[in-house]
Amino acid sequence: MAFKPLTEDKESLQALAFAVRQNKGDNITPEDVLAAMDLSVLDYNVKNYCDIDYTKLTSRFENWKNIGKPEELEEWVNSSVWTANAVVKSQYLTGGGYVFSNNIGDPIFRGAYREIAKDIAQNAKDSVVKRVYKTLAGGTGDKWNPADVIAVKKSKWSSLVKQMEGFKNGKPDLTKMKELKKLKDKNKAMGGKGLKVVEDMQTLYYYNQFVDEHYKSRDCVPISLKKVIATKKELKSLTTPSVKVTSFDHKEFKGLQDALELKIEILNTQFEASNAKCIVNFTLAGEKGHKMDIRGFQSAIGNDVQMQLQKGSAANHGKATLGIFTLITKLSKGRMAFSRQRSQLRKLFPKKPVPFGSAKEKHAFTSYQVFKDYTEKAKGNFSKATFEDDVPLWGKYIEFLSGRKHKAGEVIDEFEKTKDKAKFAKWLKNKVQAYEVGQVLDLAQPQIKELIKTNIMKSIYSQAASKGFRIFGDKKVTDYMSASSYVKVGG
Repeated sequence: MAFKPLTEDKESLQALAFAVRQNKGDNITPEDVLAAMDLSVLDYNVKNYCDIDYTKLTSRFENWKNIGKPEELEEWVNSSVWTANAVVKSQYLTGGGYVFSNNIGDPIFRGAYREIAKDIAQNAKDSVVKRVYKTLAGGTGDKWNPADVIAVKKSKWSSLVKQMEGFKNGKPDLTKMKELKKLKDKNKAMGGKGLKVVEDMQTLYYYNQFVDEHYKSRDCVPISLKKVIATKKELKSLTTPSVKVTSFDHKEFKGLQDALELKIEILNTQFEASNAKCIVNFTLAGEKGHKMDIRGFQSAIGNDVQMQLQKGSAANHGKATLGIFTLITKLSKGRMAFSRQRSQLRKLFPKKPVPFGSAKEKHAFTSYQVFKDYTEKAKGNFSKATFEDDVPLWGKYIEFLSGRKHKAGEVIDEFEKTKDKAKFAKWLKNKVQAYEVGQVLDLAQPQIKELIKTNIMKSIYSQAASKGFRIFGDKKVTDYMSASSYVKVGG
């Protein structure tokens, strides 16, 4: 069986490439990285500056080289080389001496954020803030900071990790924070600008300033990665791809001030009978070609659809979940859209309530469990016994959600021509959930006002793109979770 690299393997490979590039002091080649993947004989000067899990990765890298798909290994090695050559010589890493780590990210760096979020969820004075952080604390923390590798000056390593652990343990060293204003004072200063930061976020604000201080000094640089792929033209001419490196500077309230100027316009919603997804097209700062692709990203039926925001075919804005979309819609005064959907389901299924949400995440959309039960349960409200009779009802619901762009008869036709009914159940699950999201934002349907739809879209974009959790009102922005500074590579 061929070796399949995990996310940790890819991130560790990139950390290794960074360390190899730093040690060489000049551009590296794929051969340099392939040689370094033999971790058992890795040069000490590289190993000492590459913080990865050698216990696991020594054998995994060996398997990747020996029994992995050659083309997949080549793609990831090339991407790591191009990224390392671009980043290590950039203005964002200065003077060398960095330890490149993917080990401290989740347990310590983002771990501190998650603990702060949990504390806010439990102790916030504002009930809305508690709701927001109950959702945010359950995530990975990548919407606060999506760094895959963190570059830390070796001379500062012990001190910085200790301070991160202080935030994680609820005992941060705030001696350097005395000069910073309280959020209450900041809100007074920004009051006339339509900006507000929730004051329960005080500790997170301090943590962000800690991260930003060391980001600015280049002592600690979080790096978010996207796979770099050469174009056909570059491959033909044997040209090294240009690697885009962008700084996301969220010092104090700069990101929030930028949010007030965020210009998004929803163009249309595509309900297409030929696929199991929905697309919302929008402009960003007047630029066309941006879209929110709502579909199932996992193969198993027991998963919710997600929203991927992107420009063209490049997934460069990030993803959002149904739970986040639900919360944003409710806080944006769009609850009526959900009420109309639930009302329609009650009409179609008057004798059996259709559940919403899931065990994994609370949300206001139809539960994937309904469709999973169609494939697994012999009897019950939603089961193999009721599936065929229920399909026309789901067809009517899809017709309602799409504003009659996708007719009920087309759903029945799809069911009749699909021999694998489990496959159809997954198709139907993706279709229903994607259309439910699409209907909320569909300009052609009157469930909620256009301004509310636009504000929801702004909030979803901000969250998916790791710019923060913000709720947009009429000429007003409320910041519930400020993102942290980082460098983004690729995308």
